Amino acid sequence: MGYDNSELAAIGERFNTESLLEWSGLIALAARQDLPRLKPRGITEKVLAEIEAARGQVRNLNVAQEREKKDVSTLTVTRREALEAAFDWREEVKGLAEAVFDSEPQTLARFRTGVKVSRSLPKLISEIAQLVGTAREHLAGLQGVGAGEKLVARGEDALARLEEAQRRQSDERGQTPAATAELLQAQGILYSRARFVTRIA
Repeated sequence: MGYDNSELAAIGERFNTESLLEWSGLIALAARQDLPRLKPRGITEKVLAEIEAARGQVRNLNVAQEREKKDVSTLTVTRREALEAAFDWREEVKGLAEAVFDSEPQTLARFRTGVKVSRSLPKLISEIAQLVGTAREHLAGLQGVGAGEKLVARGEDALARLEEAQRRQSDERGQTPAATAELLQAQGILYSRARFVTRIA
């Protein structure tokens, strides 16, 4: 899958356990029913067995995590809200740049930081920091459509919230009980395996 344990945990943290189990179960069931067509594409009984094994691991670790009674919801909410604020600001500033700099392709290209929406905090922090700097550099042009210092300030606020979420994630992950950390990693593995099937199918 190409992910280390911290990356798997970051992926797994995004999902509700029961919803992930239900979704992955439906994916595995659909793939099993369509196995003759999918086998030439690399979806084999072994692949489906690995998904079922991952689902079993998530179930078992979820029980252990409940026993530990460690609530990670505050961190999850903080991260989700920081991501949403950053995504909203990013789309706003890109839309304004499209309107203002449509005849300046070199300038416009600096506002286009990529087509993929990354949920990785380090990557998003880098992207938002770049956009904040670009927006400040071209503030005179953006002011022509009513976007001034307040736009940049909201970008800086979104950046600060991302950095705080990353700091808390690092701090709290270091304090996370073993079963919770293992559950998040297992959920990351399960999602990656089920997602592989959906991409191939």
